[in-house]
Amino acid sequence: MDIRSRVTAGLIAGLVLGITGATAAGAAPVNYPVDVVVHTEIGGGPNDFEGNIDGCETGTVLDVGPRANFTPWGGVFRGLKEFTCDSGNGGFTVRLVARFGEPGSTGSWTLVDAWGLYEGVKGSGKLTGTYTELGIDDRYTGSAH
Repeated sequence: MDIRSRVTAGLIAGLVLGITGATAAGAAPVNYPVDVVVHTEIGGGPNDFEGNIDGCETGTVLDVGPRANFTPWGGVFRGLKEFTCDSGNGGFTVRLVARFGEPGSTGSWTLVDAWGLYEGVKGSGKLTGTYTELGIDDRYTGSAH
């Protein structure tokens, strides 16, 4: 089901609940799996991504206010990543906290803003990164609702 169909189904369900007097307060949101890979080039940007997000299968990512702290074992990255969909359907911003070092990177992400078709979406998950010749491929996995 594409994102428009999900939104339409949600609106219809909301109308039905409103008409019948039932409340959705106790209902859990439906989670959708997230699996996105960002091809990060060191010193470059914007970077390309591809993934399984309906209507936003490809796009670009910009770092917004990144902070990297380097240590003898690698370092820690904290910052925002702004994803813009090639489709023109909108985009989203995630807060990323990741450790990086010799084997790659690991961390967690939280969706903090979204616009267009994705306005109001929430999400979070894990990040794993693998070094490439040009930089690092960061894989974001988790769920959104």
